[in-house]
Amino acid sequence: MKSPINITSEEWHQIEAYLGQENVSERLQLMNEELSQIPNLTQKIEEVKKVREEIENSIKQSKIKEFHKDIQIGENDLNSKNLSNKNTKSNAIWYAIAALLLVLLGLFWMMDNSNPSEKIFAQNFKPDIGLPLKMSATDNPEFYEGMVDYKQENYKEAIAKWEVLIKDNSENDTLNYFLGVANLALGNADISLKFLQNEARFQQGIFKEDAAYYTALAKIKKGEFKEAKTLLKKYPSDRNTKLLNLLQEQ
Repeated sequence: MKSPINITSEEWHQIEAYLGQENVSERLQLMNEELSQIPNLTQKIEEVKKVREEIENSIKQSKIKEFHKDIQIGENDLNSKNLSNKNTKSNAIWYAIAALLLVLLGLFWMMDNSNPSEKIFAQNFKPDIGLPLKMSATDNPEFYEGMVDYKQENYKEAIAKWEVLIKDNSENDTLNYFLGVANLALGNADISLKFLQNEARFQQGIFKEDAAYYTALAKIKKGEFKEAKTLLKKYPSDRNTKLLNLLQEQ
């Protein structure tokens, strides 16, 4: 069973802990502290729920089959049935546990052995936190409306608003940067690069190293490791160097 959504092992553990938490306040704490940085969080929570339900249904079906087998045992075999029932129930429990472990092992194997480009991308991509929202953004309300959508992970809505603005501000580094990151958050590496990979656009601004980081991630997602390494070497920062070292281990 292959999940259509790329979920890292760390994300899986975090979401499992969140779903297993019954205390409302602790759930909110997990949501704010650990889950808030996970991209496509809503879809990933639903995917984890779906997998858990499939596992539970598989176990239930296994128990139902064993129950029907027990009913079919004739009354003439009553004496031997008592002993065999114990073995059957014991075996059913171990089979169910084994099935659960196999499914979980399969999931972790799938996540750890997926396409290396996607794996590195998923492990290192976190959307930029965005710009602070101004209480009175009268100078550019459309941009900050898009930033509200962006912070809420409504990337398509943010992109739609910013694409209107960039028509008259094609070289604006802020618009290009966040359009690039938002598209990358949706998995659109090619579109993201249209906004991010023009190095000259970011040379004099605050996004120079960060634009290089997300450009490199888009290249990595496309399997272009060599180009990503060159870019990360050219624009060193703590985050860029960490990603570069990871690439050099491949």
